[in-house]
Amino acid sequence: MPANACVAFYDCNGCGRTLKPRPGSCCVFCSYGSVPCPPVQQGVEPCCTPLPDRRSKDWLGNTRASLMAWWVPTALIVAGLLASLPLRTGTWIAALTWMGVACLLNARRSGRTHCRFTGPYYLLMIVPTLMLGMMDAPLYAWLVLAVFVLVGDKIIWWATENAWGTFSSPSTPRG
Repeated sequence: MPANACVAFYDCNGCGRTLKPRPGSCCVFCSYGSVPCPPVQQGVEPCCTPLPDRRSKDWLGNTRASLMAWWVPTALIVAGLLASLPLRTGTWIAALTWMGVACLLNARRSGRTHCRFTGPYYLLMIVPTLMLGMMDAPLYAWLVLAVFVLVGDKIIWWATENAWGTFSSPSTPRG
């Protein structure tokens, strides 16, 4: 059975007949199958409408959105290492907030797996940023945090998408 659409007709190999949907059913699988078709299972109406492709909603697939949501803030974090302490702290907090919110919105919008984890990770990294800013920490401490943030997100990305796939929903494991 297709994973994203109904099947209107089915040629049975056993009897040689072409099965058609029963009156009131949207497709062969809803008429004769033990479970309804995928669109019905996922609540898509009308039921024979193909499920939307999640990749079309993923900001990582759009160069401009990806630049604005993650690459520009990443560049600001790196450039912030050269700024004064108050400016660095403020820039990092703004960049981490921006990336965290962008990840959470992208996860909700497209079901991108790693975004469900990197969004909270970025937001959580605001805490050590504030601590370093209040402690007047030396530059090497900021460098360590920058590596932790910018390598840690790549590890989360790799691990979560290898475990559950590129696109998933919180309640649906990769199958």
